[in-house]
Amino acid sequence: MAIWGVYFVNAWYVIQTKPKKELEARSYLSVKGLEIFLPRLETFAQKGGRITREIRALFPNYIFGNFDPIKDYSLVKYGKGVSKIVSFSGDPAPISTMVIDEIKGRMDSAGLINLKFNLKPHDTIRIKTGPFRDFLGIFEKWLPEKERVRILLNLIGYQPQIELHFSFVERVA
Repeated sequence: MAIWGVYFVNAWYVIQTKPKKELEARSYLSVKGLEIFLPRLETFAQKGGRITREIRALFPNYIFGNFDPIKDYSLVKYGKGVSKIVSFSGDPAPISTMVIDEIKGRMDSAGLINLKFNLKPHDTIRIKTGPFRDFLGIFEKWLPEKERVRILLNLIGYQPQIELHFSFVERVA
């Protein structure tokens, strides 16, 4: 490993974790005094006819760490749950603080990235699952108390209003 042409003290770096060990790596490195950021995403899945809420890493097997790559390299590289520090040409690759700020700006008050904020009235949507799978419609409005959306379904010559759980739809580009 080249130690190091150019490095940034206390910059953000990407840390690859062992599979499904993001929480373990975050906990270990945080206890050691490093600033660790694990963006998480709220998702929903349909299992056995019920909708279940799941919290997952936004970037599976990756976390972000703000550390000194000279002083803290061994601590991070050999930390519990860590696979490696993402590097280019043998040097840890810093990422812009703007990237971290952009991700944090998309988080809700619970610290989760919530995908339901990305639809606006009149957006074209596609239904991802259920009996209307792959049907297109027009997003009408959020029904936040029910975690549902109201859409106008595009059928031949008819646009019925239907309500679905927000996780069942996605915006069409």
